[in-house]
Amino acid sequence: MTKRIVVSILVFFMLLSGIYWSWSQLRISPKTPTVLRLALDNAIDSLDPAKSYSDDSLVISAQVLEPLFQYHYLKRPYEIQPLVAESLPTFENKGTQVKIKIKKNVLYHDHPAFGGKARTLKAHDFVVQFKRLAMESLNSPGRSLFVGLIEGFDDYGKRINEDWRKFPQVQMSGVEALDDLTLVLHLKKPEPNIIYYLALNFLAPVPWELVQYASNKLDDLLVGTGAYEYKGFAGQYFAMEKFQHYRVDFYPSVGDRYANVQKLLDSSKEVIPFIDEVRFYVSSEENQRWEKFINHEIDILTVPKTLIPNLHDTNGDLSLELKQKNVELKHFPILANRWLAFNMRDPLIGPNEYLRRAIAYTIDYNKYVQVISQNTNLRANSLLVPGISGYLPTKDFRFRQDLALAKEYLKMAGFDDPAKMPKIIYSTRGNQKINLVEADFIKENLELIGLHVEIQVLSFAEFLKKGRAGELMFFTDNWLFDYPDGENILQLLVSTNFPGINKAGYSNPEIDALYLKLKETSNIEMRDKIFHKMEEIVLNDLPWIPMMYESSFVLQYPEIKNFRKSSIIRNYIKYLKIER
Repeated sequence: MTKRIVVSILVFFMLLSGIYWSWSQLRISPKTPTVLRLALDNAIDSLDPAKSYSDDSLVISAQVLEPLFQYHYLKRPYEIQPLVAESLPTFENKGTQVKIKIKKNVLYHDHPAFGGKARTLKAHDFVVQFKRLAMESLNSPGRSLFVGLIEGFDDYGKRINEDWRKFPQVQMSGVEALDDLTLVLHLKKPEPNIIYYLALNFLAPVPWELVQYASNKLDDLLVGTGAYEYKGFAGQYFAMEKFQHYRVDFYPSVGDRYANVQKLLDSSKEVIPFIDEVRFYVSSEENQRWEKFINHEIDILTVPKTLIPNLHDTNGDLSLELKQKNVELKHFPILANRWLAFNMRDPLIGPNEYLRRAIAYTIDYNKYVQVISQNTNLRANSLLVPGISGYLPTKDFRFRQDLALAKEYLKMAGFDDPAKMPKIIYSTRGNQKINLVEADFIKENLELIGLHVEIQVLSFAEFLKKGRAGELMFFTDNWLFDYPDGENILQLLVSTNFPGINKAGYSNPEIDALYLKLKETSNIEMRDKIFHKMEEIVLNDLPWIPMMYESSFVLQYPEIKNFRKSSIIRNYIKYLKIER
């Protein structure tokens, strides 16, 4: 044997032993799974896509459920793109027929309802969900979007006698599956925002097998095609794991200027999702959420308004405590408005316009923004919010604090005797510290003109229940836009949405007619004119007093990459990465 052959053999065995050593190291020391820990503010109302409407419920659902379309993660203004749809829809018959192709081989998470077999997404799953939404007995907040819009939708619940078991036998003429991958909607009229509706959680697909399995009771059942698989409540948190059979999808490769400046494109074209496990801890106590973040028990924290002073030292720099932990602080605008609302059907406050005007001229609006947001939010000047078509940044807000004028209106309301001042019941929009601070502020302001105020402290769930039933008198409300169009907030003032999301019980035939006209108008300039006309009517009738535009301070630990907060993009976790 030659010397060259001997050397070659030795090199071969050295390489072989090196490979074996590397393999044994990997086998003995597997990669540690990445775990993202987040905090929720409130208990979950429902996980049923037809009923889920609180922000926390939608955040959980959005990681699991996938409607047809989504918003591009890194573009502003917001841009719709396909999610489980193959492409954007095609429109025929003057916009009244909407055809949508669905991606092939999109798998659902495993569930006993599927009998141990892999279940792929089908067009019929969307048909089932439309039928569920149409049932009045389900009380879906999304039902009103499709009443008067989709053929056969309005009376479908009556036709089946509100019995879900009749879904297979009774068809809905306006929603059909041409085949497993083709969904067609037949509209009574064109709808400018139909593609936004199709991106809502309400229209996440629901297989018939799940409806049968749970007898159409899906409040605690969450099965979808999303990047994360729901594992239930694990004692302290809602648990999710990366779906191992998620289709091949990629992190965005383009974005706006913010995305480029903040280096949010570093993960471009990488396969998503990145993180292995997600835990949602529920805590209504603001200080508890803060402590969890400080102790690094959660990784990202939307800072409660009452704790904003904790962020900075006396020089305005990031506090020493946060600096030492090397955390990052970010400030995000969000599409959200906050207002004071009157129950227009309350026998005291509803018919008395002068009483409402007295209150409107009693509030110190600048002080309100300072107390509630530490001056990090903007005072509202409109029903619309910045970033929405039709919003006028130069519009003057008609109400201001003028106590002399407020007292004149109070006299005109019939209350000129201090001994006979009416009692106003103010209900809180939750029982967190910020809700109580807000209630005390409103009470102190109203007492400046002699009104008697009783504070009714409600949990958020109680607030929603009583508000939608029309049982509140005077309260603060808030709206996170579901889609970036003014129609989304104006629906809260349409009479047909009471009882329900029209918590003010407001009814004005002119508003109802303009809202219907708005839904039939696609021309942006014409829509803006309708917005402005509706706003003038509402501010004259005064069911609402606009107060403040919301924004968020967010703290995150530096190993969390790719985070960008948005109030309408909730399926963001699949884009996040942990790099230690």
